[in-house]
Amino acid sequence: MKKTFILFLLFVFTFSNGQTKNHIEKFKNLEPDVWLSIWDKTNSEKSLKIDSLYYDDIPKYLEFKGTVVEALKWTDALGENILIQTVTGEFKWKEYETNQSDFTLQDKSELYTYLFRKSNSESEFSRVWRMYDFNKCYGVDWFTGFIPKATTITDLDKDGIAEIAIPYVLICRGGMDPGEMKIILYEDNTKYALRGSTMLFCETKTPSGGKFEASENLKTTPLFLDFLQKRWNTHKCENERFY
Repeated sequence: MKKTFILFLLFVFTFSNGQTKNHIEKFKNLEPDVWLSIWDKTNSEKSLKIDSLYYDDIPKYLEFKGTVVEALKWTDALGENILIQTVTGEFKWKEYETNQSDFTLQDKSELYTYLFRKSNSESEFSRVWRMYDFNKCYGVDWFTGFIPKATTITDLDKDGIAEIAIPYVLICRGGMDPGEMKIILYEDNTKYALRGSTMLFCETKTPSGGKFEASENLKTTPLFLDFLQKRWNTHKCENERFY
């Protein structure tokens, strides 16, 4: 009996110690930023002189959620701008029943984009808008994130105010279904959007998905619509992408 008890204690100590070491390693490896080359330099406006920011360059008082995958800075007619794109990765969340007391644990992942601005008369940046989306996935394959080398900062209408176009995908599947794809464009506080799906089997005679619907305000803004349609066609095909 005594020998069994000692072995039990040894097992508990080893298991707890192993868990502690495992958590320490995870803690050590935590990074506030995971740069994924989200910015499309080629198709962005050169005259805006856009710069990438390191995590430590972001003002400490700015509040945002998630891990930074891209941070950009530029100046336009409205002032000095900072764009921050983040993702959370997968985490557990509580899905409550209608009685608001019982719940089940589910898998969820989120993405955010924040625009902060400081005018010439201001000393600190303040938030202009926040873009948020999420993915509740119980499938085998999932991805919640921005399309690499796809975010653009432009001035298509030459009014001195930057347009920010953000393409991203939300994928949750156990088979061969297209994912959800969106391109959100902001000019100051005005939001435009294409919403649809990614395309699979792109090189075949019978591709799957790839269509979109445009927001109503794009129908009266042909310059923006044409630009976003071209961006959609560039990025809609999954074609062995990592997501």
